Amino acid sequence: MADFQGAEAFWNRVSLEPMAKYPQHNKKNWKLWPKNSKVPSYSALPDMEFSTRPELEDPQIMHWGIKESAEEKEPPARVDVLWGKGADLQWRFRVSDEDLVVIASEEPPSHPLSGDKGSFRAFFIHTLDSDYGWLRGNFSIRPATLKALRKAGLSTSVLASIYSSEGFWAKLENQNFVQYDTDKRLKSFEFAYRYICGWDRGVSYIHFLRTEHTRTYFCINYPSRAREKITAYLKRYPEFAYRDFFLDAVAADDCLKEWHLNIGERRESVLHHERKYEDEAIDFNTATRQLHSLARDWHTLEQGCSILQTQLGFLRQVYEKYISLCCDSKNAWSVDVTSTMGESLDALRSRCDNYTKWTMVYRDRTTLRINLLFHLASQREARTSTSIAASNKTIAEQTRRDSASMITIAAVTMLFLPGTFVSAILSTTFFDYGKDGLSVSGQWWILPAVTLPLMILVFGVWWMWQWWRFVGWKRGRVEGKAV
Repeated sequence: MADFQGAEAFWNRVSLEPMAKYPQHNKKNWKLWPKNSKVPSYSALPDMEFSTRPELEDPQIMHWGIKESAEEKEPPARVDVLWGKGADLQWRFRVSDEDLVVIASEEPPSHPLSGDKGSFRAFFIHTLDSDYGWLRGNFSIRPATLKALRKAGLSTSVLASIYSSEGFWAKLENQNFVQYDTDKRLKSFEFAYRYICGWDRGVSYIHFLRTEHTRTYFCINYPSRAREKITAYLKRYPEFAYRDFFLDAVAADDCLKEWHLNIGERRESVLHHERKYEDEAIDFNTATRQLHSLARDWHTLEQGCSILQTQLGFLRQVYEKYISLCCDSKNAWSVDVTSTMGESLDALRSRCDNYTKWTMVYRDRTTLRINLLFHLASQREARTSTSIAASNKTIAEQTRRDSASMITIAAVTMLFLPGTFVSAILSTTFFDYGKDGLSVSGQWWILPAVTLPLMILVFGVWWMWQWWRFVGWKRGRVEGKAV
């Protein structure tokens, strides 16, 4: 009978903490990285460990990462272990490095009893208590803890990916390795991959190692709700621990639920924008920024769903290979034959494919909405320009009328100006209005002789000035057309 005493109380206390405290990546400087990011040369490395895949491993970055982990000041990674033999499973929470060494060193039975499923170990490494690095806790696994996990079989490729400064986008490749003994019998079967469970939930890894009598899982930042689920199932049905790829399928299901929530939230935002068609009800500045952010989110969600779809396809292929090798008469390893996990993986992949397609649809609809806003804004600007042009036309017409009035006034003024001038002359001594009547000077002819030429001169100057302006305006139009 499985020993799960304290497991429920523990999860009621801590399992939901990471979900409530996950920070937004755009609010954290996850690019913060150790200043001394230069890895040592191969000649400066200590004795390197033996590796079955030296062509894929990077001892330089491993040596550098372990050194940085020893100097890390952030909260250390938390390690919980689910382990046992057969149906006798137990949880150990916040395992110390000393106990971790004991668990990692335990040897499986060389000849288990008939029907015995062997032993099971699952190491759950939680690094999200730290805010340092893109993983959130890239260097929070202390060297002593790391040594115990490496003894249990943790892949150095996973660690090299964690220690890479570009690991946020240069993700760990999906890995599947098989080893044989000298008799060409199956010795070990392992696979590793990286995944992201929803929006701003940190980065997770799973590494599975199977020998003839032992199944070992290394789960870095395993989804907390998925852990609650397997805890509840294993409490009642401990044999589910030996259901092949069970932890992988539960994690994938939780990832899909997270993507489902992320897509649903942004779908509501798209529908909110699509309900507004009258441009008077649209704040173009705010709506444009919100739709741009949505379009960016849809691209990220599509990428996340596509990567998960690829990983589900990878797990499906690995599962078929795993079953084929284990059931080979030469190997005859125990597997769960009560149900086929491949069918569950197919169902999960189909759901993921559906999410990917809907993400593409909503991305296109967001783009259509952005285009609609662009055209509505263009129409609004066109209407504004038309209104301004009409106002300018009215102003120009009024200005033309004012100009015509001024010209008329000027012409009338010029007509009366000589007479006014003459009147001023008449008030001189040329004319005398005395008691004996009007007496005219003998030089009266000087008055018309001066007045009439002066009137002609004034009108002539005015006419020449108007003609000069007209010729200059006409010349300017001709030169403008030529240019």
